[in-house]
Amino acid sequence: MNVALITIGDEVLIGQIINGNAAWIANAVTRIGCHVVEHCTVADETTQLIQTLDRLRTSCDVLLLTGGLGPTHDDITKPVLAEYFSDVLVESEEWMTHLHEWMRSRGREVTRRNAGQALVPATARMLTNPIGTAPGILFDRDDVIVVAMPGVPDEMKGIMTDHVLPLLEEKLLQQGAPHTQYHTMLTTGIAESSLADLIGEPSQFLGTSTLAFLPNYQGVRLRIGVTGSTQHERDRERMRIASILRERAGRFVYGHDEQTLSQVVGLHLKERNHTVSVAESCTGGLLGAALTDVPGSSVWFYGGVLTYTNEAKVRELGVSPVDLATVGAVSEEVALQMAKGVREKFGTTYGIGITGVAGPDGGSPDKPVGTVWISVVGPTDHSTIKHSFGNNRRINRERSVGAALGMLWKMVR
Repeated sequence: MNVALITIGDEVLIGQIINGNAAWIANAVTRIGCHVVEHCTVADETTQLIQTLDRLRTSCDVLLLTGGLGPTHDDITKPVLAEYFSDVLVESEEWMTHLHEWMRSRGREVTRRNAGQALVPATARMLTNPIGTAPGILFDRDDVIVVAMPGVPDEMKGIMTDHVLPLLEEKLLQQGAPHTQYHTMLTTGIAESSLADLIGEPSQFLGTSTLAFLPNYQGVRLRIGVTGSTQHERDRERMRIASILRERAGRFVYGHDEQTLSQVVGLHLKERNHTVSVAESCTGGLLGAALTDVPGSSVWFYGGVLTYTNEAKVRELGVSPVDLATVGAVSEEVALQMAKGVREKFGTTYGIGITGVAGPDGGSPDKPVGTVWISVVGPTDHSTIKHSFGNNRRINRERSVGAALGMLWKMVR
């Protein structure tokens, strides 16, 4: 099933907003077995949208549109689609009731402009949107499905999850044709080239399947693509390839698909009734933020301290002033003392200390920009590692977080 994504909006076209919607939708439909053939961004302009619809309908089974469903003059998607499909806009009593309830719950009233959100194409299927004022709309014409959804990410995701993905899954099942599904294995603590060497030549075991190496700041993702006519056939092939990869590189695999390293670390901590706290310098709270991104993390993450200056390291964590004066803040000794100090301060099972030169300034010949020391201290052992990342401040901070989480994962798994 060929799918194209159309994002509508000048703000996306000129780069004021990053097109995260297209990435999310593409990932979601690919995961269920659809084939994404094109991402397209168009302006809030009638002729351009109609030309894009004409072009893509000849080669696609499904067109998924986001944006342009709001109440202002530049929101053209709904009237353009009505005109394009020779339809008319009519007021939906169901949606008007929703608008009144939605506004009332927020202490507001439905205005004349808001009421326009209840106008929907007469022959289209309305897709409910419980968290917003604009419903999705679906046309099924000439064996091509066209779905328009709001550009607000959470509203789009709700409509995709509740309506669009189940519909596409049902159609894929009815077709029974071979299609490709993807499964991702997540690794940490090993570079892409080293991982490739460890796995060996993929052509020797892949058959008709595919394998891609996708590096990021927390590790390397191994994306397996398997094609088959039935779910059983695809699952069997996926499990065969995953078994080979685990046999060769399993000690670096921490999770799969949409899991994050923070989530996996949290699961291990929770299972063991263990806890963690963090002491951060160059990362400025990014590690704590990554841990608290996980729902329920308060069970196993007790807190942290930002000790950016030497004085703060001494006062908050008990770091030795002598060591700071002799070996410096960016050192094995200080990272270890930070980890020990925060573990004692919060009374946690594990403590993590991060200190480094994020850049772009502050480096020296023996401690160039990108030098980061990370220490993880547990009940019976500890690990302190020097990392040499690079000269980009943002990347250095993100890679430091990934490295710290990877070190903790190795200790708690």
